[in-house]
Amino acid sequence: MFLRRAASIAILLLLAAGGTLTSGCATAGNYQAAPVEPQVLPEYKLELELRSEPEYDEDRYEVSLGFELRANDEFAYNAVVQEIVQEVIYERFDGRKIRETLVLVEAFKLNRVGRDDGKIVYRLPSFQRDRHYERGYESVGPMIKQIDVWRVVRFYPGYVEGADWTELGFAHLPQNRTGSMVTDIPENFNESHQRKHEHTGAVLQDDRDKSRWYHMRYHWWREPTGNRPQATFTFGKYTRPADEPAWLSTTIQRGSRTANAGE
Repeated sequence: MFLRRAASIAILLLLAAGGTLTSGCATAGNYQAAPVEPQVLPEYKLELELRSEPEYDEDRYEVSLGFELRANDEFAYNAVVQEIVQEVIYERFDGRKIRETLVLVEAFKLNRVGRDDGKIVYRLPSFQRDRHYERGYESVGPMIKQIDVWRVVRFYPGYVEGADWTELGFAHLPQNRTGSMVTDIPENFNESHQRKHEHTGAVLQDDRDKSRWYHMRYHWWREPTGNRPQATFTFGKYTRPADEPAWLSTTIQRGSRTANAGE
């Protein structure tokens, strides 16, 4: 009875994830994943999926995402690589500003799930999601007048080897393939993952030239009267923020081997 019910649940989850697919293997299937040159990849499209509406208040924000890749033939790369660049500016009531920055290269495994409308479909493993969140803004000291957060993410398919994957197929990586973006994050960023996993592995090949983007913009402020703080949040699919500061733009365009947390 348990096995029959589990199978039914799996079918329902597949249908909920995006329609009916012909049967397919959830791992590598009947093809060999390999770090081939991007020009020999079949034609494909990598889409970003918003799993639920973004949530935010004066203490936090949270966004849950997924990915779907549809290719005209078997696809050789085994992961979605992401480069996260973030800048946070705290402004005090006396006008002084405190700036924090970070860079993170990470990856999610891609699983072949079947065929649909002549395309071969790849998604994240079951129950996996890309969760972006930060919390604790309401507890900052009373001298802070406002906080601005810009998080910009570049994503693209790649072949990753030697990463310290979680059971669901997520990993922090030391850098991107060329070394132009190097992971530099504080200990409390994705703290639970960092306690259990190393920043290891390498992107052996990728199609970074066809990168896509998304961004998060969180604005928090407190009135001088000491009333409860307020916040606004925007999520931009396939875009970058129009007001991104100079360090963020420069890092995204030229790369950065280091980032300063707590400058």
